[in-house]
Amino acid sequence: MRYFLTYANVLYHTIRCSRVPTGHVGVTVVMAVLMVVALVGCWQPQDLPELMIDESVASDFQSLAEETWAEFLRVFQARSHCFGDVRLRAAHTLDSRGAYDPETATVTVRVPGTRAMLQSALVHEWAHHIEFQCDEHDELRGAFLAAQGLPQDMPWRPDSTPANTPVSVWPDIPSEQYAEATVDLVLGRRQIPTKVRVTQEAIHAIEAWAAGD
Repeated sequence: MRYFLTYANVLYHTIRCSRVPTGHVGVTVVMAVLMVVALVGCWQPQDLPELMIDESVASDFQSLAEETWAEFLRVFQARSHCFGDVRLRAAHTLDSRGAYDPETATVTVRVPGTRAMLQSALVHEWAHHIEFQCDEHDELRGAFLAAQGLPQDMPWRPDSTPANTPVSVWPDIPSEQYAEATVDLVLGRRQIPTKVRVTQEAIHAIEAWAAGD
């Protein structure tokens, strides 16, 4: 807003000081002001989803999370209108490196951990946040399954809760494959090896969808 008002002042003084015939000055100024007002009316800051930090998160982990969240939003900015804020908690005891609760939109990450481990867990669980909170995510699934060479009628995730899903089954779940592919997309590579197979075509499919295609 301040930028446009400053620009309006510059326009006004430029026109005022230029050699415009007297009869046309008023019309020219009015047209310039109307143009700026129209620009101001069209300009609105985009409300991006926020990362809500729980008091359980230490300051160093908070800094890393905020840095990673900024990169995550850079990739998914075109879809940021549909998945909303997410909360972050830290826990010293957790069955896995991270967990996501769709009902409260809360990601919990096990600490302590290396930078690579924490970043991978964050992006993996934020990918689930989009999956559960963004209705547009359904548009991605068919293309992702095809890119992974999976049947189109394959369930995206099991009906059972993650806690009741055998660890041996985890690599074959499309939802988990998508979350690991998102780690590769956002961080440039998967720094923590897993048994999940991800194709480059699947990563490209997420990238295209994230860009709004």
